[in-house]
Amino acid sequence: MYVVESFSTGVYAIVRDVACNLDPRRFEVLILHSIRADSPKDYSHDFTSPNITLSYIPMGNSNKYLQAIRSIRKAIHEFQPDSIHLHSSKAGFLGRIAAHNSKARLFYTPHGISFIRTDVGSVKRKIFYLLEKGIQLYTPSRIIAVSPAEYENVLKLTTNATVINNFIDVASVPQSQETDMLMVGITGRITEAKNPQLFNRIALGMPSVRFIWIGDGDLRTQLSAQNIQITGQVTRREALQKLSELSVYIQTSSWEGMPISLLEAMACSKPVVVSKIPAHENLIQDGTNGFICEGNAEKQFVGKIGLLLNQSDLRNTLGQAAKTFVLTYHDLNQAIGRYSAEYEGTPTAY
Repeated sequence: MYVVESFSTGVYAIVRDVACNLDPRRFEVLILHSIRADSPKDYSHDFTSPNITLSYIPMGNSNKYLQAIRSIRKAIHEFQPDSIHLHSSKAGFLGRIAAHNSKARLFYTPHGISFIRTDVGSVKRKIFYLLEKGIQLYTPSRIIAVSPAEYENVLKLTTNATVINNFIDVASVPQSQETDMLMVGITGRITEAKNPQLFNRIALGMPSVRFIWIGDGDLRTQLSAQNIQITGQVTRREALQKLSELSVYIQTSSWEGMPISLLEAMACSKPVVVSKIPAHENLIQDGTNGFICEGNAEKQFVGKIGLLLNQSDLRNTLGQAAKTFVLTYHDLNQAIGRYSAEYEGTPTAY
């Protein structure tokens, strides 16, 4: 049984790809999910296997929390799962209350644990840490981190943890189709985590270059530079098509678990320029399969982007190295075996 509040973007992609690739002869799957504004409108079309059942439970607003706990507890009683996997902090908290004293194997994946956020002060981060620590003591779970960087933070909560790197189905990502018009872009929700302020400053520093944000979000007004196009919410197919047309992919995030959007860009053979945060450093070797820039240093981004736009051979070299890295370490087939083993109670070593 999956419990998923953040039923959109990267979390959605991971739950979809794991659930739909588990052996249907061995696994019956129930997905309890909330819906966000940016959840796919036709999400049921992604879960057509007869061994998968979807059930909607509102979890997003605080006035729904008690009802959500009751609904999750009822589903546990009726479905009698052997394993329960909670995805993202809110589902992790509500789900562990609901699953208290359950006999099921319990797993939790934060997808960017709450106490590493940089958009809140130290007091809030401490509160988030205490909540994570408290609920882990109340209802212990095995935490599956999505990157080595997240694993290091998870160890502050428990040693009952492992890493299954975030992954993508590389075969589903289109080949690079760079157009004659040079274009720089990013994919994802326009949220504080993605640091749209930095993206906007980079665009302002390169007024003759076309920038595109593939996605939408509450902070879209912070993308005020005249050379930025915002696509709004698009389907995954449309997002991947637009991604394939980019000349350079940039990731300006302030914090991440391990971004699926970056993995997709690398699988599409795009040269990438990223901010220096642990999750990005788990993927990018500076100068080998991409470039890493210090925090909010837009001048570094401008310099590296300019270098790539002026040298097509360098773009191709870094792009090919990025794809090779993802194929080697972050392809779907490697991850499914690890998840299957965890759910069956025969975990493999990290």
